[in-house]
Amino acid sequence: MTRVALATASWLPDLDEDGPHLISALAAEGVHVTIAIWDDPTVDWDAFDLVVIHTTWDYIDQREQFIAWARSVPRLRNSAEVVAWNTDKTYLRELEAVGIPIVPTTWLEPGDAFALPDYAFVVKPTVSAGARDTAAYEAGDNQAAAHVASIHQQQRTVMVQPYIGEVDTQGETSVLAFDGVISHAARKSAILRTGAGVRNDINSRAFITPAEATADQLALVRLVLAAVPEEVLYARVDLLPGPVLIELELTEPSLFLRHAPGSAERFARAIARAAAARLPS
Repeated sequence: MTRVALATASWLPDLDEDGPHLISALAAEGVHVTIAIWDDPTVDWDAFDLVVIHTTWDYIDQREQFIAWARSVPRLRNSAEVVAWNTDKTYLRELEAVGIPIVPTTWLEPGDAFALPDYAFVVKPTVSAGARDTAAYEAGDNQAAAHVASIHQQQRTVMVQPYIGEVDTQGETSVLAFDGVISHAARKSAILRTGAGVRNDINSRAFITPAEATADQLALVRLVLAAVPEEVLYARVDLLPGPVLIELELTEPSLFLRHAPGSAERFARAIARAAAARLPS
């Protein structure tokens, strides 16, 4: 029997809302699933045909340990190299350099001066999940300076981006792909609100609805996927109105399987194929 581990955080031993759908779909593919805590030292990762990172949402406070763990797992998807690249949002600079339109971003390393924007804007660290340490501000709101300083004090890089107001009415579109093939899309309501203060929740809860990606969005998604350094088992491409890329999620994204009939089965088939191949160590 094919054995697959779904790696998760200790506070999510039952995975997220998509977990039951995926486990059921994997069972139908003849895959035996083990839910394993990624930093549990008793887990024998070599015992599995494949390890799939699923809900390891606590990595942001121990990123280096998480990357070291990923490099120690013999058959991991997405790969440790992808994890190291994708868990710091500076990867967006590389995508922009090859022509991918991203949300205009000012990158502030620790010690860099912060110039207060004269437009609504967002401040966040480059290593984050959900809306952790993230806030939206009105133009000229000097409270942002303390926010930037607090991130810099932790020796982290800051991103400053314009707040795209259309997201309040149009939301954010996520397009999911498995084995490079587009599977489905979902729309997320706006999470941030200007003046609401700094958010510190990892598992940000937006209102999710099924969506149909437009031709322009699909064209951008294909460009983004083509720019990924290697083939990946799963990808979530998050777009804001424009369309522009806000994030490429290749590590532990919510996949919104419960919002798209057939998507759990498509993902399960992709996992089963990868597991059957006994990926090289």
